[in-house]
Amino acid sequence: MTPLGHLSVSVVTGHSFKRLCIPALIVGGILPDIDFIFILTDFFNHVHRVITHNLLFIVLASLAAIIIVRGERWQTVGLSMFIGGASHLFIDACMDNNPSNGIGIALLWPFSEAFFSPFNLLPLTAGSHGWSDPLKMFKSIMPNMLYEVPFYIIAAFHMLRQRADRKTS
Repeated sequence: MTPLGHLSVSVVTGHSFKRLCIPALIVGGILPDIDFIFILTDFFNHVHRVITHNLLFIVLASLAAIIIVRGERWQTVGLSMFIGGASHLFIDACMDNNPSNGIGIALLWPFSEAFFSPFNLLPLTAGSHGWSDPLKMFKSIMPNMLYEVPFYIIAAFHMLRQRADRKTS
């Protein structure tokens, strides 16, 4: 899933569970893709879905959020960060169609470098170009990314409705 897809899932989750903190859900939901800052490097394919796509990273990021917030909402922020990150891991473990660095995520890294994917909902992209040629890779996987569109629409609806509610209040 793209970072925009993860953002949309986080917004939808936040509007489904009112007690969660939507900004923390969004940060937790897209934070594992921070490894995209290395996309133009030769080693990106060896670190994507490894260093930032594991339980240790999500737990440490959630603990950092708790330490930074240190207010009355620290539990909500920490839980929201964890749920956002966990949803990112689950989605990437189950919806991976680019086998260039393995299918799924390195869930238990650094203790194990094995990739985890309980089941894969997407067909593998034949002749995937991998991260070494991102434009060709995105072009080849674009049809499989259509499953994200409903999340974009629902998230946009929630955000527009929230904006309209603020104007009428």
